[in-house]
Parts: sequence; structure tokens; C-alpha cells
Amino acid sequence: MENYLCVDIGGTSIKYAKFNQAGERVGALASCATPISDGANQILPALIRIVEQEKMDVAGVCVASAGVVHPEQGKIIYAGYTIPGYTGTEIKTAIEHRFGLPCAVENDVNAACLGEFWQGGARGRSSVLCLTIGTGIGGAMLLHDELINGYSFTACEVGYMQLSQGKFQDVASTKTLIKQVAMRKNIDVNTLNGRQVMEWAYDGDAAVLAEIEQWIENLVEGVVNLIYIFNPEVIVLGGGLMEEEAFFKPRLKAAISAKLISPMFDTADLTFAKLGNEAGMIGALYHFLNQKEAKKDDNLK
Repeated sequence: MENYLCVDIGGTSIKYAKFNQAGERVGALASCATPISDGANQILPALIRIVEQEKMDVAGVCVASAGVVHPEQGKIIYAGYTIPGYTGTEIKTAIEHRFGLPCAVENDVNAACLGEFWQGGARGRSSVLCLTIGTGIGGAMLLHDELINGYSFTACEVGYMQLSQGKFQDVASTKTLIKQVAMRKNIDVNTLNGRQVMEWAYDGDAAVLAEIEQWIENLVEGVVNLIYIFNPEVIVLGGGLMEEEAFFKPRLKAAISAKLISPMFDTADLTFAKLGNEAGMIGALYHFLNQKEAKKDDNLK
């Protein structure tokens, strides 16, 4: 069985490991900090170093990356201010020319959605909305085994949706919740993380629970709008905070049901990501294998 090097490039870290074609990890999971400096793109050189180190006995390189990705060209066609100099990076071309290995690239949230569809919480479902909640909010929608990419590959950039309180990612990201709790507690936001927030919540801290309640209200406003648009069979929620499924699932389900205009719309199964940090890498492999199969079919025509 062939093995593949799978890499997940995020805004803060680059994760990588080898997987076989069944989506099973066959090597250690490794990571490094995403090298970002003033205006200079250090990510491609970092990726080249990883491939150089891990290229032995792999049949291809599968990449999930932050930013808007052209999935056929394997190119970053847009990256925001958080990753300066990344727009225009030709990942697929650079890897294939340097190493002679086939390479495929997909957006990281799209890849996570594909991973959960193939091996995780959305397995066997035909209509999947995936939301990753972290520093921002990313979205992906899969319908009948196909991602909805949009005309210029920017479909489901849900973080920019304008809600009553502001942009979706500005009012409902984990970063926002941490900021609001820090303000309520009058502490430095840089000393606080989601794990501490949840410890306070489980201890019954009234101020923290009030902030979480408002945060859930903001998150659900965005989710309900997406339900009206996509009518998904299942909604998969991912991100570090969403690992607290026992805490959030009943609260989110109740808030969604209360906000929807009619029970007729309340048909989506709410589930939580099962693949953790490996979702993007497994989805990148799934994307790679699909492209490989499509190319084989084209060659047979």
C-alpha cells in the first residue's frame, strides 16, 4: 500500500505526517511553527524542507493550507494580512518540479470537511456543512461528494458574513470569547486561553457563563443563516473549543431550535469533529486521491 506525505499549513503551525491510501497514519505526527515575518513568504521554503526530510518512500504530497486555494493549480490565490506574502504561492508547481512527486493542494477548512466526510463525524452523509471555530471561523460545504467551491473558489468564506453584531468571525470566534472573558475578568488577554475559560465554566463562574451564553447566541445566529441557505443533513463543528462536546452540544442544539423560525428547518444533525488535528491532513489525502483518480479516468478516455 502506497504512503503519502500529508501537510496542514495553518496560521500558527504546520503539521505533517505520513498516511497510507486508506487514510491511516503510518508515521509520527510532527509540527513546526508557521514562519511568518514582515512581508516575506517563508512558508514555501519551510514546506520544501519538510518534503526534503520526509520524501523517502512516499508516492505524493498532499497539502491543506490556509488561504483561498485554486484546487486544480495548487496555488494560493488569496491570503489575508495574517499571512503576508503568501498570495500567489505556487505550491503544487514548486513541489512537483523540485521533487518529481505529484502534489495536490486544498484549502484547510475544505480539507477538514473532506476528512470528516471520509473518515470522521460526517461519514456516509451526502450534505455536510463544516465549521471550524478558532482564531477566525472557516466554513466548507459538501454536497453529493463534491465541495461547493464557487465561481472563483471563495464559496463558504463564512467568517466574513455580516451579522447583527458584526462579522461572524469577529463576534463568534474562540479568539473573541477569550477577549470578552479577559475584559470581564480585567486580565491580560495574552495570559488567557480556551482551556482556562472552560475550567471556569465547569466551576460555575457566573461571569464566564454569561459571556459564553452571549457567544453562543452570536455563533447560532450565523449557523441558523447557513441552515436557511444550505439545508445541510449534518453540521460538523471543529476547533479546539468544540472538543468540549458534552458542554456545547446541548446548549447549541437548544439555541438553534429556539432561533429557527419553524421546526420544519430544524433537521440538521449537529455533530462534532472526530479527527482532531489530523482532519486537514486526511482530507488533503482524500483530495489528492480524487484528483489522481480523475486524471486516470481522463487518460482512459
